[in-house]
Amino acid sequence: MTMTMKAARANANMTQQEVADKMGVHVQTYQKLERNPENATIKEAKLFATIVGLSFTDIFFGPNSN
Repeated sequence: MTMTMKAARANANMTQQEVADKMGVHVQTYQKLERNPENATIKEAKLFATIVGLSFTDIFFGPNSN
């Protein structure tokens, strides 16, 4: 089962600010990634997956996945 970045973050009970802080980016940068996950680099996507406690393959990073 795959889920969107937003759903994965919510499932981890984290705010956008918390994820942004853990990723080392500004909250606005993270918000852009959540809105347009297809723009995430592989490194960002893997880091995000680690932060929310899921496998990289469990998160859908395609266009319109918000």
